[in-house]
Amino acid sequence: MELSNNEIKVLDFLSRRNDFVSENDIEVPGLDRREISSAVSYLEVKDLISVKREERITYTLGQEGEKFLEKGLPEERLYRRIKTDGKIDLSGIKNFMDQEESKIALAQLGRFNIKPVMGALIYEENQDLENAIVKRKQFLESIKTLGSSRDTEMIDHFRRRGNILIEKKKLERFVYINDNGRKFLAGSINLNKIEALTPEIISSGVWKNSEFRGYDLKVPVEKINGGFYHPLTILIRRIKRIFLEMGFSEMPGHYVESAAWNMDALFVPQDHPVREMQDTFYVKPQGSIEIEFPEIIEKVKKTHEKGVRGYTGWGYSFDPHESKRFLMRTHTTVSTVRYLYKHTVPPVSIFSIEKVFRHESVDWKHLAELHQIEGAYYAKDANLSTLKSLMRTFYGKLGFREIKFVPSYYPYTEPSMDAIAFINGKEMELGGSGIFRAEVTKPLGLKEPVIAWGMGLERIAMMFYQLNDIREIYQSDMEWLQNYKIPEYSY
Repeated sequence: MELSNNEIKVLDFLSRRNDFVSENDIEVPGLDRREISSAVSYLEVKDLISVKREERITYTLGQEGEKFLEKGLPEERLYRRIKTDGKIDLSGIKNFMDQEESKIALAQLGRFNIKPVMGALIYEENQDLENAIVKRKQFLESIKTLGSSRDTEMIDHFRRRGNILIEKKKLERFVYINDNGRKFLAGSINLNKIEALTPEIISSGVWKNSEFRGYDLKVPVEKINGGFYHPLTILIRRIKRIFLEMGFSEMPGHYVESAAWNMDALFVPQDHPVREMQDTFYVKPQGSIEIEFPEIIEKVKKTHEKGVRGYTGWGYSFDPHESKRFLMRTHTTVSTVRYLYKHTVPPVSIFSIEKVFRHESVDWKHLAELHQIEGAYYAKDANLSTLKSLMRTFYGKLGFREIKFVPSYYPYTEPSMDAIAFINGKEMELGGSGIFRAEVTKPLGLKEPVIAWGMGLERIAMMFYQLNDIREIYQSDMEWLQNYKIPEYSY
């Protein structure tokens, strides 16, 4: 049996150990982790070592964890502020802490009986909270330094707090030299055999007096995984198939849209906060770009200012220049309204699964670039009952059997409702829906009702692939990409 020099060195290392050794603890001068791992794999195939595999859980700090370790935990910062000022009004918290962090801070302080009184938090010394803060910070430091912890109490605590901890499960190999390996080492071994012929070896003439390593072409090689669809692509293909089975047609769209179509045509007022730079990505096109179907601006203008029959509109002076701003689309409903403007003869059943862009703070459940699933039906029989029926069919084909609907609010639909699924006994919001308002359909020349529903693709992917952080979908974790399983859930 022929062994490479690396295999012999690893085998020699193991011969000096009396028990199983973690692969990560094998140290051989001149060999890196990849070379050691490869040698272990070949030694296992050649039956010179015994191998045990154990699942190991490691932790790293997520983006929130890194931020909290650097800036301080939200509960810590709020408590210190109360301690310094003696008292703080709830309305004043937003001056030094964003809304999401303030919710976390208030919830955590409430667990230590620090609760608002008459709209304010008043300082009282709380040693239990002080101790908890110290313990939590020490835990986060240990995770950043060591990547693991045996403090199950702290692990459970931070698991429930969003993207603070990222948990990874990995199979670790423990190896031990067996009798075959010891017999091999007892024989004659030459570590000076030439394993690879190089130009230098040929030109120097060293090869003439050297022994070459023999190669056994029957020895199994390491498995090389071929390419396959990304998990998100599999989910997109599945959802497209569902829509097509239901008789829907896919509609196209554009990444860059005008405010006229993205906002105005959907009856979003021109002074709405969603139009601000902190919520929307605006772009400055190179050269001139014309608004598609510019005649829509005048129709929409009248609707915003004076409304349509039975509806008063917004009652302000509409600014046509605002309509001519260009932006990265914030939703795919813009594709729906433009498509229907070009296809006014019912019935029309359309869908899309495309990217949208929002000026979001990226965290464990939010992305600035994400996919939106859109389904719409324009017909004489389009009503709330039809919408519920279509949604039950759609979500049922995805595997969600038990669905309930609750009233909601969306700017361009009335009535509006959210779909709620029951997953492992817990309620989970799937997406929003509704009937387009008359202020949307009338300017488009639509004479029949339009019903629509939508949801975030990545949010569904988190449920399907059992992920705790939405960003994991796009991280190139080769271990997960090579071993994930295509889900077949039925809730």
